[in-house]
Amino acid sequence: MNLIMFRSKFLFLFLLSLLCVCGEKPIKQTQTDLYLGIDKNSYLTGKFNSPGPLAPVILEENAKEHYLRPDVKKALHKMINDFEDSKPSSYKQHIFLVSSFRNFTHQKGIWESKFTGKKAMRVPIKGKSSEEIIGLILEFSSAPGTSRHHWGTDFDLNALDNAYFESNGKGKYLYDWLKENASKYGFCQPYNPLVSRNNKGYQEEKWHWSYAPISNQLTKEWIKSFQSGEIKLEGSFLGAEVLGDRALDYVKSINPECEKITSQNL
Repeated sequence: MNLIMFRSKFLFLFLLSLLCVCGEKPIKQTQTDLYLGIDKNSYLTGKFNSPGPLAPVILEENAKEHYLRPDVKKALHKMINDFEDSKPSSYKQHIFLVSSFRNFTHQKGIWESKFTGKKAMRVPIKGKSSEEIIGLILEFSSAPGTSRHHWGTDFDLNALDNAYFESNGKGKYLYDWLKENASKYGFCQPYNPLVSRNNKGYQEEKWHWSYAPISNQLTKEWIKSFQSGEIKLEGSFLGAEVLGDRALDYVKSINPECEKITSQNL
């Protein structure tokens, strides 16, 4: 009996040593992991509620609760901690969330408030056609069912204003740091200057950041589902029929640098 126990213990220690030397074999992500156990097309179009499979994120005391995928939350906290450790003591700005996960219903409310004129845009919509109104909305807002905010991979930081991150803006140092370092944590700015995206898609949003290792996969899956007819937008919000296949261009027109990020480089 003692000999058997000795051999069993030896075999266990041998296997453990192999694991320590060789490391764990990477686990391939399954579709269940990618969609967090939710039906694929429901996940891609944001037709589920938070928290659900998402994790709460609170970065400031008494701040609004936000939701992101657990893997995105972990990477974001790591990036924030490193930013705080590296920034000069004289720089008082912190990273905080303005927006994160938004489901289909939330996005529909944003879209239709602009479509009907309840929420002001760059110019008034009075006298404009549905086509012209949609063109204005699409400068900065996604149609419901097409938004990256549906995925729990994307978030808006600090201020929904490019000027905050430019020249003498309070967020200039933060933005420069993100451009230099965010990719190490898996993040990219999906809506960079239009000229870098063949002048297609949404206007530049310096505040919008995405966890590319996951959002790259979800972008490809959304495109495939839309092209196959699995994702249908017609009749689900005001102006959907006018929008038509143009939705595809806006989902596809992403900063090409995002596609180069396949994992965290830490």
